[in-house]
Amino acid sequence: MCKTKEESEILKSGKPNAVPQLLCAIAVSFGATVVGGWLSFTSVAIPKMMDSNEDDDIQIDLHTGSWIASLFFLGNIIGCLLGGYINQRIGARRAFLCSAPIAILTWTMIALSHSLWVILVSRVISGVVFGVFQANGKVYNAEIAHPDMRGSLGTIIGNMFALGSVYTYLSGYFVTSWRVVAWLQTVPACLLGISVFFIPDSPYWLVEKGREEDARKSLIRLRGSLYDVEEELSEIVNKKRIKEERGKSVLETLCSRVFIIPFLRIGALMMITQWAGINVITSYMVNIFIESGSSIDPAIAPIIVCTIQQLLAMVSTGVLRVSPRKPLFLFCATMIAFSQAGLGTYSYLTQEPSDHLSLLTNDTILIETEAEPSYGWVPVFCVVSVNAFRTIGFMAVVQLLLAESFPTEIRAYASGICGAFTAINMFGATKLYPFFVDNLGFHGTFWMYGAVMVLEVVYGSLSIPENKGQSLVKTEDKMASGADKVYDNKVTDDEKV
Repeated sequence: MCKTKEESEILKSGKPNAVPQLLCAIAVSFGATVVGGWLSFTSVAIPKMMDSNEDDDIQIDLHTGSWIASLFFLGNIIGCLLGGYINQRIGARRAFLCSAPIAILTWTMIALSHSLWVILVSRVISGVVFGVFQANGKVYNAEIAHPDMRGSLGTIIGNMFALGSVYTYLSGYFVTSWRVVAWLQTVPACLLGISVFFIPDSPYWLVEKGREEDARKSLIRLRGSLYDVEEELSEIVNKKRIKEERGKSVLETLCSRVFIIPFLRIGALMMITQWAGINVITSYMVNIFIESGSSIDPAIAPIIVCTIQQLLAMVSTGVLRVSPRKPLFLFCATMIAFSQAGLGTYSYLTQEPSDHLSLLTNDTILIETEAEPSYGWVPVFCVVSVNAFRTIGFMAVVQLLLAESFPTEIRAYASGICGAFTAINMFGATKLYPFFVDNLGFHGTFWMYGAVMVLEVVYGSLSIPENKGQSLVKTEDKMASGADKVYDNKVTDDEKV
């Protein structure tokens, strides 16, 4: 069929249609909305469970609540390790389709629970599903994106995560029962299952499975029928052919420097991040506002924080389109360090024996109101600042680097392995938060978080590459540069042809 003059001009311009890529990324990122609910739920539910009346079967203290928050990350370890295998077997699309009903089941277990162990089991299962999301979500969004769109699409996960947090905190504010909040969390899980039913499989995954014609159809759906996908498809196919000539198995590749070098650069960065308290704030936000001496209602403060985070998440899409990633990451990490230290300093300066906060037991927190602290808005400002810079450039850059840095045949496995190691550290940081507060004080805990983030800035300045505007094929070559000279030479020769 002859193309019209207008079609020919569009083909010649080489501009893909952004809408299909955007819709597919949003569909998969409903998984991040579900995760935002899982992580924020403990912040809403733990105070409600601690204040529950005697008629409720579930009554806890903060240390018991830390198990509810942290067991999620133990399940996450299992899910991350399974996620890569699941991706290779059935692809990211089917992985999300299968995960949606399980996510609904976990919320149903919590809503109907009359024993603490049911909630704990549910949290472990939730963590497993989260791990599958981690190993597949970022990878899928990176693999469907045109190089010019990858930065923008990479921020959608952060946007949808923030949306899940806002939704959870709003539910917790307007609904008194944590069981009803759990029922409301089934809505994002339903949206995930419905939306991913209509998206195509990743063209990279299809090529790995030898389904080149299906990969072409997938690219046409993603780029638009008027965009010439042959060059992009050829690059993916040639890369696969070169890897097959090398004859390395997945296990051999995971043991080689093409995995180890990016893992040391990005995986270690992710693990350090967990001890900077970013996820601790999400899991214990209401309690943190209570303990910090904030004058703003601890139930409203998280809504303010997450609403601002949601707005900034939308801004981050534009920021990543124009800003180099490494300077953006370093700037955001530096501001997070100042914000963590500021929160600790405020607590130190305002907490006096006769005022504000007195921890009587592990079960009861008494806030004396005779001398409400001046500048009580400071804790909210500091937490807003942490979440703002986390959203604008910190986590968005980390997630992009994770999705870009590994070869196609191990990308999901590598993402899962990095997620598993990260989850181990998440579990430790989340479980130990009450211990840190008891032994270091609230101020000492957040000073420690600030110091860890300073370490992150130093490590990031030495390890993060700049991949903006490059295809996944070229990015993975650069990340493993020097790791396999023969391999690099073959890629170079192939590109010249």
